[in-house]
Amino acid sequence: MSYYKTNIGDMYSNGQILVGAPLYKGQVLRMRMDDEVDMAFYRESGRYSTKMRVVGFQRKDSVKYTMLEQLTAPEKNQRRDFYRLSTRSTAELYKYEYGAEVALVLKDTSNEAEFIAEARARDISVTGVALITKHECKLGEKYLMRLRLDGTWERTKPFFICAKVVRSDYISESGMYDVGMNFFGLTRSRREFLTKYILGQQQKRILQRKLVEGE
Repeated sequence: MSYYKTNIGDMYSNGQILVGAPLYKGQVLRMRMDDEVDMAFYRESGRYSTKMRVVGFQRKDSVKYTMLEQLTAPEKNQRRDFYRLSTRSTAELYKYEYGAEVALVLKDTSNEAEFIAEARARDISVTGVALITKHECKLGEKYLMRLRLDGTWERTKPFFICAKVVRSDYISESGMYDVGMNFFGLTRSRREFLTKYILGQQQKRILQRKLVEGE
């Protein structure tokens, strides 16, 4: 199955959507009346999909648009509110002191923070991260975390972020802890960076999979 990107020109209360020419690798998807397509779209609450049918065509400013009619109610494809990206990123945990996080996060330096333990991130979202570490993290504990994201741009450096433990499971076979943490105190720029990183990595992996599968 191939996926084509498109832009939404307009949306109507009757469930119809006006879209531009869908593109994939520079090729335009030619649609005809009554063709049915699956559409996926993203909101802050997650990824949704619905089935649509071509019901007409329009021209706006010399651009041809296709009118789609919704056939099924949008269905959420992800259980979580935010997409979680599997990762091999590394992290360092530092002691959290109330009031110190703002200065440390902005300075991105560990000179003033007490190092506690190393950790490996196994997945990450805009709102939190799952870690594997030898350190026993207890529910409710807060940490300063220094993240080094894998697959990032060369100019990107490790950065501090504040996190609170919401889950901590001991793995007896390995003697490690599987820890879930929620981020807090995120600046707008940091949230936007994480969103851009996660979306970019997700799209990169989808493209790689398509190349392997020959789609």
